[in-house]
Amino acid sequence: MSEQIIWAGRTIHGSDQFGEWVNTDSTGWDDSPEVKGDTEDVPNADGELDLPVYNGARLITFGGFLHAKSHHQRHEAQHWFNGAMSGVLQVMGHGPTLWAPAKRNGATRFEALTDTLAQYQVKLKCVDPRKFGDSVTYSVAVGAPITVGHRGNYAAMPKFIIRGDMPGGYTITVNDWNYTVTKALQTGKPHRLDYDDGLLYVNGTLTDNSFGNTNTTFIPSGPDGVGVGLYPVTTGSGSADMTVIDTYI
Repeated sequence: MSEQIIWAGRTIHGSDQFGEWVNTDSTGWDDSPEVKGDTEDVPNADGELDLPVYNGARLITFGGFLHAKSHHQRHEAQHWFNGAMSGVLQVMGHGPTLWAPAKRNGATRFEALTDTLAQYQVKLKCVDPRKFGDSVTYSVAVGAPITVGHRGNYAAMPKFIIRGDMPGGYTITVNDWNYTVTKALQTGKPHRLDYDDGLLYVNGTLTDNSFGNTNTTFIPSGPDGVGVGLYPVTTGSGSADMTVIDTYI
């Protein structure tokens, strides 16, 4: 796959209707984000308390040169380039194709150097620092657990669509962590559950007060995988389509 960087429909690196964009200066995409987290001094002793640290937002800068097809296209490219505020960032041609939602994090810069040559820069912020790749959907039948992993390097949060008839609800197990829904699953009214936020949608409607033991956990990276199962709380049958996205940091 040819090298290409696109954000919010704007070319950052590659060819488009305006000409050839050549990214020559980028930071923040290939690196890990800065960490965040408080530390506390140990009272009356050496050192600090060992508290958790987390990834902060991902801050990205892209910059380079546009070789425009014409003087008119250089002006058109500037208007188009300056118009975006947020969108999906896609980076292709350097290993796996990865993407992440990103928003502008400062003023764009677009400076004409000649009639057909311009220098550009855009600063972006990914408030969710994760980068995402390919997705795979697995089918999990009641009482028939499977093993699932992914090819990224970071925790992947699974997404489920559950169909079937389980009047007493059901339990999803991921790596021995249980998420129990006590609301009845009815034929033709699927449940949708995203472990990113733990919310349950029944037939497209957000549903409250229908949970039992609600433990969300992740699919770890690596080839070994973890067990995933679906079980009725009382009786019934059904299946879950589980989507896992290769997740990177």
